[in-house]
Amino acid sequence: MAGCALLMAGASAGASETALSGQEIYHLLRGNTASGLWQGTPYKSYFDPGGDTLYMPKSGEPAIGKWRINPDTDLYESWWEHVGWTSYTVVRTGSGHAWVHEGQNHAFTIEQGRQLSW
Repeated sequence: MAGCALLMAGASAGASETALSGQEIYHLLRGNTASGLWQGTPYKSYFDPGGDTLYMPKSGEPAIGKWRINPDTDLYESWWEHVGWTSYTVVRTGSGHAWVHEGQNHAFTIEQGRQLSW
């Protein structure tokens, strides 16, 4: 997300994962918070229904970006000032969900609502 726009190295995506449709991604993220590890640092990212996203690392500076579902590709896209728009497949895994970019799987879980405090 911030700083890396979901580009950190991770484990490769597995065959048992199911790609979500754009509509499923929208309903999963809209008004909710994703939590995971980003470059080894725990993070939370809230997806405002208006298209903004607030990235909160456990340590470090928060960042504001944008998110959307691309209607032409049915993929999740995030925008950060230093990298612009970047596309990701979102998959359902056995333990939650993952962002998939360039063959790398970045696991996250969803918390209902805006859950940014540590």
